[in-house]
Amino acid sequence: MIKKIALATTLLSSLVYADMSEKGFFIGADLSYYDAQIAYSKKGTIITTANYKTDNKFSSFSLKAGYQYYFTRIYLRVNNNTRLKDSNKKRFGIKTQVVELNTDYLPLFFKNNDNFFMLKGIVGVGVGANRSSLRYYDSRLDSIGKNVSPILDKNIQWLMEYGGQLGVIGAFDFGLSVEFTYRYRSGLMTQFTNKDNSYQATFNLDSSEIYFGANYIF
Repeated sequence: MIKKIALATTLLSSLVYADMSEKGFFIGADLSYYDAQIAYSKKGTIITTANYKTDNKFSSFSLKAGYQYYFTRIYLRVNNNTRLKDSNKKRFGIKTQVVELNTDYLPLFFKNNDNFFMLKGIVGVGVGANRSSLRYYDSRLDSIGKNVSPILDKNIQWLMEYGGQLGVIGAFDFGLSVEFTYRYRSGLMTQFTNKDNSYQATFNLDSSEIYFGANYIF
């Protein structure tokens, strides 16, 4: 019951304090710090290295553009190309980039009397694709030898990723807003099979991300 009352109060306050400065197209940029885990797994009859996981910690820059309608927004986000490495066995490297569509709900927490500043929450989901390619692959990961056909640089795969975000955003009446948010994503980065399809290697990515973003609404 308490949760329902709190939710109703938040929604009502959002409607009461809405104004036209919160409606329009916006552009933005995010600077992120990632803690990412790549899971290397394989199936088939010829296996020498067991499945294992490897960690990557890195920063990344994203651009985004979309539309905000008061307390909801939808936007497209694209980050810069990132090179992930096998920090465990040093046996593969992957180049990847995320392209995704996000939608957020922005409940109002606080607004000052002269409408100069508002503090909101961020609750959202995202779905998109990892645009990835295998940069190098060590034959010690298996015993297939010449039958392995790893992905070349020019052969890019688009494979699905999804997740959610949770944070806070401070918005000013002249269109600028800044946000601090946690984002989680999970998805398939890339995979390949040998020539007779008796073997498959898969690279899955799970990432936890903290980012600082700045946006401007027109």
